[in-house]
Amino acid sequence: MQHLDFLGDLLVVFFVGGLVIYAVRPLKLPPIIGLLVAGALLGPHGLSLVSNAERVEGLAELGVVLLLFTIGIEFSLASLLGMWKVVLGAGGAQVVLTIAGGATAAMWFVDDWRKGVFFGFLAALSSTAIVLRLLGQRGELGTPQGRVALGILLFQDLCVVPLVLLAPLLAGAEGASAGVGKTLLLAVAVVVGVVVAARTIVPMVLERVVRARSRELFLTLLVVLCLGTAWLTSLAGLSLALGAFLAGLAVSESEYAHQALAESIPFRDAFGSLFFVSIGMLLDVRFLVDNVLVVAAITLGVIVIKTIAAGLPTLLLGYPLRVAAVVGFGLAQVGEFSFVLSHAGRELGLLTAPQYQALLAATVVTMMLTPGLLWVGDTAGRRLGAKRFVPWGAVEQAPSEHVLPEDHVIVVGYGVNGHNVCRALRATSIPYVVLELNPETVRAAREAGEPIYYGDSTRAAMLEHLGINRARVLVCAISDAAATRQTTSIARAANPKVHIIVRTRFVAEVEELRRLGADEVIPEEFETSVEIFSRALDQFSVPRNVVLDFVGQLREGTYEMLRNPTMLVERRSSDGLVLPGVEVQTVRVRSDAPAVGRSLGDLDLRSKTGATVAAVYRGGKTLGSPGADFRFEENDVIVVIGDHRQLDEALVTLSSSPQSSRSPG
Repeated sequence: MQHLDFLGDLLVVFFVGGLVIYAVRPLKLPPIIGLLVAGALLGPHGLSLVSNAERVEGLAELGVVLLLFTIGIEFSLASLLGMWKVVLGAGGAQVVLTIAGGATAAMWFVDDWRKGVFFGFLAALSSTAIVLRLLGQRGELGTPQGRVALGILLFQDLCVVPLVLLAPLLAGAEGASAGVGKTLLLAVAVVVGVVVAARTIVPMVLERVVRARSRELFLTLLVVLCLGTAWLTSLAGLSLALGAFLAGLAVSESEYAHQALAESIPFRDAFGSLFFVSIGMLLDVRFLVDNVLVVAAITLGVIVIKTIAAGLPTLLLGYPLRVAAVVGFGLAQVGEFSFVLSHAGRELGLLTAPQYQALLAATVVTMMLTPGLLWVGDTAGRRLGAKRFVPWGAVEQAPSEHVLPEDHVIVVGYGVNGHNVCRALRATSIPYVVLELNPETVRAAREAGEPIYYGDSTRAAMLEHLGINRARVLVCAISDAAATRQTTSIARAANPKVHIIVRTRFVAEVEELRRLGADEVIPEEFETSVEIFSRALDQFSVPRNVVLDFVGQLREGTYEMLRNPTMLVERRSSDGLVLPGVEVQTVRVRSDAPAVGRSLGDLDLRSKTGATVAAVYRGGKTLGSPGADFRFEENDVIVVIGDHRQLDEALVTLSSSPQSSRSPG
């Protein structure tokens, strides 16, 4: 009953993994640390509680595939093509510098330059799964450091084929050079084929599957796309992760990407946990204790070399020290594919058994240190970012103070939100300047005529150059939570009177940002929910001013309307009413409304607003076509007909609530 043994292994893995994750929560350690520790406890070098580690490792690969698939869905081909300088420039430089640095360092321990170069090969690759998982948990995949890290990781995955083909050449194996060109061409053909399919075939197939209205069929297609593309790239010698990412990009080009992402996330999280446990199983604690100095030296050397190799190209591309530090330290571990490559190197004679074990131990240790290294990079980067440093390759810096307008708006970030803010400011002739960290975005926007400048908003000097002391409003529209907090704090200290509006992803961050000095915080998840429930309530003919008050009270942090459901009227449907150019709206009469005790004739609503009162809902009954002498009472619900402008004016006339003039969302 081997299948039952396998189920027992899975049960042990998930159970122990859950216990360890729960145990490290009070220490505020990332869940990945708990999973790696659980693997070390369960593995053959620990308590040997898992009887068949190879099967667990097989499912763990599926976790990596699903992780990259979901990340590909969240990107797009257009955004990937826009990152080509990062992928080729930073990625290429990182791989070359790491190989050179690793080979040079390894020459102190080996007597053959070819073995030294192979050591460089092993060090060049970072852990795509760990880095992207951690950045995703920190909400930084869409930040500059997240995009640069992703670009470098993608280039590393593209280098898998050349590194695998070059390993036998380094070992001097006979016939190793045969078929190299053919394999490379096959790999390129597979990548190009997937990209073409993403633009042509996949959207069409997805559309037909969705029309079938079968969730099972939709989910099955996603599995086929994800695993099928990963399998094809593996046949070409590329990594499974790269194929899964390309499959995700193919799905991202369709309008069903959000549904595909929602269907994939539960599987990604479950199988992703297996991956980190399987990595922990590889750690031989006894070997680590017996050879702690050797493993420590290799680990330290890898971290130093890889931090410089990834951070320096990031600086050369024009990103500030803060971003370069996070990227450098974040990619300082050795990747999971190095396990495969080191195993091949041992068979080819490029590694001895002790060297293999030492490199294996150092690799797992660097993976375990990654959460801490990211924290070090973030902390060091913020301190370095406060210094006056102009990164190489940066575009023109902010103008001198006399060029800037007075009483202007500073927009931090030129993504979708920042771009829309600038359009509104430009349309209303309000002076503004933009601060953006992506050099390519700055160049493109400047060519389009935007008053945009390159710089890091976490540097007080940059905000001073942009005239923060004379600005009326600062809008922070970036997706980096740490940078948003620091920008808010710096701006408030520089100008106590400036009105600060910031964007954040989660409601949980609102109080912290307000404490740091933000006047208004717009959480994306909350505003999305506001728009959804506002439209849902409209479909049940809930009075418009009740909906607006509901929105206003929620934004102010009170929940009175949830505690007092009687404020909502009986829900009624208006299905089937279709009047071109005419809308129907309901308004609830409050105790302080000007309509209370007055007749319809006294209000003269028709001549003042153009809207017509069609009916009044009172005490469970509907009174149709009320006359001029009809007097309104508290809690009456008035049914009004008119166009959009007329209904807005009628709402103001009939309701005295200050929330009535607000619009939801």
